[in-house]
Amino acid sequence: MYREIATKTLIGKGKLPYYLEKEIHIEDNVSKLLGCWIINLKYYSEYQEKDVRLHGSYSIQLWYASDNDQKSSVYEEQILFDEKVLMAYRSLQTLDDTMFLKVLVSHYPTCVGMNLDENKKITIKIESEFFVDAFQEAILIVQCATKTNDDLSLDEEILMNVNPNYLINKKEEK
Repeated sequence: MYREIATKTLIGKGKLPYYLEKEIHIEDNVSKLLGCWIINLKYYSEYQEKDVRLHGSYSIQLWYASDNDQKSSVYEEQILFDEKVLMAYRSLQTLDDTMFLKVLVSHYPTCVGMNLDENKKITIKIESEFFVDAFQEAILIVQCATKTNDDLSLDEEILMNVNPNYLINKKEEK
């Protein structure tokens, strides 16, 4: 016997590997790069005409030495991103076009490389990875096992599960 069940189910999965190579121009006389941090990641997903897009931003903080290592400073810049997520969908009979998206950050944005060349040009490399699950109201057809035992009546269930001597046993324990 088969039944149709209307439920919210996973209909698609996607993965977004994110890479960025960015040149940074700083007015100071940079002599060394000391470190780079990526902070304040904010993102949201959006479904537009069969495409899933991931929008967001994060801040780069680049710590550097200048004037022949006499001073250090931090350069900060906010990076915006808008990326299309490659999705794979299952074909299911859905009830409507409303899609619910859930984003998981498997690898937060991280600076994986930075370089200062002889022309004082700074290049940083950033990597990140996101996973997206798409849910939709769908009709699932499931196979049901045939019932071999009849349901118990309320009286039969009470007789099987209720101990009529419960209160008497509690008094005897004291």
